[in-house]
Amino acid sequence: MRCKSSHCFSAIALMLAAGVASAADVQSFRDCPTCPEMIIVPAGAFVMGTPSSDIDASLAPAETDAIVVRVARPFALGRNEVTRGEFAEFIRDSGYEMRPGCRTWDPALGRFSDDGRRDWRNPGVPAEPADVYPVSCVAWADAQAYARWLSQKTRQRYRLPSEAEWEYAARAGTTGLRFWGDAPQDGCGHANTYDLTSRTAYKLGWPAAGCSDGYADVAPVGQFRANAFGLNDMIGNVWEWTEDCATNSYVGRPRDSSAWTWLGGCQRRVIRGGGWLSEPASSRSGFHGDADGGERADFLGFRVALDLDDSERRSQR
Repeated sequence: MRCKSSHCFSAIALMLAAGVASAADVQSFRDCPTCPEMIIVPAGAFVMGTPSSDIDASLAPAETDAIVVRVARPFALGRNEVTRGEFAEFIRDSGYEMRPGCRTWDPALGRFSDDGRRDWRNPGVPAEPADVYPVSCVAWADAQAYARWLSQKTRQRYRLPSEAEWEYAARAGTTGLRFWGDAPQDGCGHANTYDLTSRTAYKLGWPAAGCSDGYADVAPVGQFRANAFGLNDMIGNVWEWTEDCATNSYVGRPRDSSAWTWLGGCQRRVIRGGGWLSEPASSRSGFHGDADGGERADFLGFRVALDLDDSERRSQR
């Protein structure tokens, strides 16, 4: 079913969101003491995308092809973005090697540029103590390698979330542009985006949210209020890799929550959520960004998802 009008979007989304778990129903677990904390996301359905009447369609053409997507089974998603400390354990344990270099803001040039001195250990944005900040400067393949290692370590099926799973989890039963409402200036207690605090340190040339969240750039994970599913930083802090190939339209995509990928792979992948430098127009639940799979940037990280064989067993942990 296609959903092109704001009225259609609201009516269907409210119907499908009925029965969404309340904050009191949030269930979490860890598969090991140092593994990411995982939140069980209930099954359900939602309208993926945003009607063109509500946004500037030129910013996100795929997003305006709003469709109903069903999430048939519960799954788990990281409460937080994977942290530098969690990623460091993966590097130590696996011996995985990453080339140096990361795209960072160069104040002298007034733009982002590749810096061969930076990497995930030292991304260039203030971050002490480092272990509690989201890892960044990781390519899509690096995030996949972490998920494979975590799967081997725990004997569970960790992976990147699909784009549909990500948006369903970010919305958490809400139908507005953001899980706290439509107004970006109301979001500084909920998300770390490009705001008045950031603007004092980074003159990025695009609008800032009209509030102050207290962080000029990246923040430790979990510093802002969670959404109704108990998930932190689904909007802001760092952009997040998903499994999907990048597209300019949702027409033809799977109507379940599976990832939309091509036989043989693809060069560009979908990123979601915006980051600490994202303007209000891209800091919202439905915004669909993309990046080259080899991109490493100080504003780009990830969180992991997990298939649940026995959701009842996990919910009782």
